[in-house]
Amino acid sequence: MREWATATWTVTAGKRIVVPDSETAPTIIDLYERFATGQYSLKALVAELRAEGVTLRGRRIPKSLVHQILRNRLYMGEFDWDGVTYKGNHEPLVSRECWERVQELLDRRAATKARKVKHNFAFSGLVHCGHCGCLLVGELKKGRYVYYHCTGNRGKCPEPYTRQEVLSQEFMSILREFVIPQPVLDWLADTVVESDRTEQAARERTAKRLWADHERLNARIETMYLDKLDGRITAEFFDQRSAAWRGEQETILRKINVVQSSAPAAVEVAVDAMRFTSRACELFDQQSSSEQRRLLQLLIKNAAWQDGQLRTTLFEPFEILRHSNRESNRKEKEISGAGRDLEIWLPKWDSNL
Repeated sequence: MREWATATWTVTAGKRIVVPDSETAPTIIDLYERFATGQYSLKALVAELRAEGVTLRGRRIPKSLVHQILRNRLYMGEFDWDGVTYKGNHEPLVSRECWERVQELLDRRAATKARKVKHNFAFSGLVHCGHCGCLLVGELKKGRYVYYHCTGNRGKCPEPYTRQEVLSQEFMSILREFVIPQPVLDWLADTVVESDRTEQAARERTAKRLWADHERLNARIETMYLDKLDGRITAEFFDQRSAAWRGEQETILRKINVVQSSAPAAVEVAVDAMRFTSRACELFDQQSSSEQRRLLQLLIKNAAWQDGQLRTTLFEPFEILRHSNRESNRKEKEISGAGRDLEIWLPKWDSNL
């Protein structure tokens, strides 16, 4: 695409230096900024450029060239040479953040297109390549075998093809960490839920007692105010005592706020959610591709595949559940009881208010 080049070569002290082309550089920057908004497909972007009469060196910009430009590292200060990426000394046209945002959008559209055109593969577009950051997409081989591979949209990638069964087993090993043993679920439903109800009742009693103390002090202030009006006490004495009692009232209100704000969500709801999650994870290998996909999107925030290993980051509620389950399983090896005697599952609340 030399005739479309957006940079020129100059020679200084025997070295070739990349210098932005003042004529085409603004158009390149505009392409990146528009596409980074996420509001365009390549087709829609090209159509808008043509409608506006935008050209490069007096010629229309074809879709293939727009794709090449948006994939080129040169515009954010790097370049590829013989399979290796180097940092250049030239002035970048776009920031790294903008360039990476564009790559993410291009990868996502490529994965979506692959799923629509071919098959509804469960893991396409959910897992990033650990080598280059592109997405993995599924491909059907011999009409029956599903393999996943890096899109390679950022250049040749060393990550080999991976069978769907391998990825599925990796996901299942993660999902097993969410499966809570039935005895623990039964114990949670009986003991912990009842404990939570007891804690809620204690919290309500504490709040009621504190409000009673607050109203008692309020009655004292009102009575003393009448005594001041009748001349039985001095205004100075009233101001001193009422200020002290109002200070006590403020302390009481802070305690009431602590009691009310520290009330957790109902444990019954949490137990039902854990029961549902455990069941869904147990049935993962029996679910359809779309059902597997929905479950993984619910649980997993980020996933990367590299050299036969899957690394995941979970959304916070499930990360906490996984940690609790790990602790339960670890301690179960030290003490018997199917995890039912472990404090890790018990609700905590400070009743000394």
